[in-house]
Amino acid sequence: MRFVRTHLTTGLLLAAVLAASGTSAVAAHQAVESHIKTPQGTYHDLNVALEEARDGDQIDVYGGTYAGPFQVTKSVSLVGHDWPVLDGQGQGSVVSLQAAGIGLRGFVIRNSGDSLDEENSGIEGIAGNLLIEGNRLEETLFGIYLKEASNTVIRNNQIYSKDLPLARRGDPIRIWYSNDVRLEGNTILDGRDVVLWYSEHLTVLANQISGGRYGLHFMYCDDAFIQGNLLTNNSVGAFLMYSRRLHLEGNTIAGSRGPSGYGIGMKDLDDAVVQGNLFFNNRIGAYLDNSPREVDSTGTFSENVFAFNDIGVHMLPSVRNNLFHRNSFIDNQEHVGIGGGGLLEGMTWTKEGIGNYWSDYAGYDAAQDGIGDVPYQADRLFENLADRFEALRLFIFSPVSQAIDFAAKAIPLVKPEPKLVDEFPLMEPFVPEGVPNLPAPKQGALAKGGLLLLGVSLGVLLIVSFPYKDKGVSQMTPYNTENDLIRVSGLTKVYNSLNVLDGVSFSVSAGEALALWGPNGAGKTTALRCLLGLLSFKGDVHLFGMDIRTQGKAIRRRVGFVPQELSFHDDLSGRETMEFYARLKKVPLETASRRLEERNLAGHLEKKVGELSGGMKQRLAVGIALLSDPDLLILDEPTSNLDVHSRDNLLNLFAELKNMGKTLVFSSHRMDEVLGLADRVLVLHNGHIAADCPPDRISQLGSYKAMMRLIVPAAEIDNAIKMLRDAGVDASPN
Repeated sequence: MRFVRTHLTTGLLLAAVLAASGTSAVAAHQAVESHIKTPQGTYHDLNVALEEARDGDQIDVYGGTYAGPFQVTKSVSLVGHDWPVLDGQGQGSVVSLQAAGIGLRGFVIRNSGDSLDEENSGIEGIAGNLLIEGNRLEETLFGIYLKEASNTVIRNNQIYSKDLPLARRGDPIRIWYSNDVRLEGNTILDGRDVVLWYSEHLTVLANQISGGRYGLHFMYCDDAFIQGNLLTNNSVGAFLMYSRRLHLEGNTIAGSRGPSGYGIGMKDLDDAVVQGNLFFNNRIGAYLDNSPREVDSTGTFSENVFAFNDIGVHMLPSVRNNLFHRNSFIDNQEHVGIGGGGLLEGMTWTKEGIGNYWSDYAGYDAAQDGIGDVPYQADRLFENLADRFEALRLFIFSPVSQAIDFAAKAIPLVKPEPKLVDEFPLMEPFVPEGVPNLPAPKQGALAKGGLLLLGVSLGVLLIVSFPYKDKGVSQMTPYNTENDLIRVSGLTKVYNSLNVLDGVSFSVSAGEALALWGPNGAGKTTALRCLLGLLSFKGDVHLFGMDIRTQGKAIRRRVGFVPQELSFHDDLSGRETMEFYARLKKVPLETASRRLEERNLAGHLEKKVGELSGGMKQRLAVGIALLSDPDLLILDEPTSNLDVHSRDNLLNLFAELKNMGKTLVFSSHRMDEVLGLADRVLVLHNGHIAADCPPDRISQLGSYKAMMRLIVPAAEIDNAIKMLRDAGVDASPN
């Protein structure tokens, strides 16, 4: 599967498209003479035309700006030509639709009042059977607000909110006690919540909502149908509460990373159907609290994709009666979490002999029927502890988590009970039609080959986990060319009688990208800090032909450094942080600003550092490292703790810098980063250089074979051994 970023950057693209459409609209209405045509004649005052119109009239409004606010008390159809502007002049609601059957389309509606208490809106509807279509709302507190206005259609509108702090904004759309409303094809940017309360039989179809707090917020809305919506970069994609028979189908919900960060939250929801949706890069894909709430109710999750979320599905231990069937759980940090720990009871993970796809499943499919022959069990000890103690999530992907899970396998007494068992796991992910393509799962090769468990991924673990043996790969010696930018000879660093680095020698040519690779404690970070002169050491280190001991200040002016742990002051803005480092580096502020703009940081400089995402903080660190246009970049685990999008963006930036001729020296635990970015790899082990080689040679360096024990039903042992041997793996029965 390919990875298509289009859907996940839609929010940014929409902003550009809408800005462009706004410019053309203004130009159009300024070029056309302002007038209104009704069956009663031609007018230049819209309020007069509305007063003299009769029920059933069509009022055609041409160009210009019309001063409001306006109250429409007759069943008329208002049609805008050439984008006429209805301006509320900052007073109350701009347009109030007070009669059944009113139509309103083709207008720019702007400049409502800003009173939350009065619920000032762009369009207020207080009667039913309205058609609100193809309008552009801007600088409105609430956008479109229906109050007891059933059977209304809100279609193809573009809605901006006032530029206020999030809590001070109104809701771009609010539906209140209005049944059978159709919300279709609207584009909503940077509002607060799209609120749908106390309304039944709603249809929410193909809307694009980005940059808000709750993309959709349902409460007491039975029998709603929510399909094909794109909910991106909201604090919560959709929160669904106190309702029955909600049906969510074919929606894309991504980038929900606010304080709760739910793709969808479900509280006290009965008989919900969640089908064919994509939950991508959220803190939590789906959160379940007391759903379903009634004893005889159920919840159904089928054919959804939960991919690259911190937690795919998170439930409280009391949740019961949900069926998960034919879903794909792909490379989530944790596929299923339980709030407060414990086990899930009364849950069903298979239906009619078909379960779900799990990217970390290590079973096989001897029958070649697409179903794993051994159950999938979620029984990692670290996940169990992290569910009970949230603070432990800080250590995800760290040696701590690996050590805990290793101990649980080695000592079965501490291994937890499985929190879920899928008896019939799928071998291939199920991706419904219309869902954007995804990256191949990290364990895709394992799922596809069933028993091909000793491939590239395990080879990487061999290198990190086992001692090295010289395979005949020659180490590069220092001072080997005139083009050397870095020369290191006999580098030794001792901590408390432990030789972290022991006589290390190497060189780096100008324009080269060198990766330091090895297990934790191999000396990677220590080596980088010695290159910068931040630690004392024995041996010789020269950069740009200068000795780091005696000319460290001059060297560091020509080096950009990005540490693994950033230490910016959260209360300073990005601009203040940039100016501080620019003064330290003696870089003119104009030059510094230009460099940060080149890194796409200009729009974030006024935010406090504490408000920036992890990816933006890391990009700020890189921007600061590049302030003096250094020849050499030293990067210590630069993508650690980043989500998949931030990591991709940063790696693309590093590749761009490499293409510009910058020299890169970086450490990383990720094989894909090394393969994609490095020209050479120094493999460090026990303070020595175990190998100096091209990236594609790393997997050949393990001195021990790995042994993996597979537990299979007795009747399948012969088939399992045959499949392994056919794949070139040395297998034997135990």
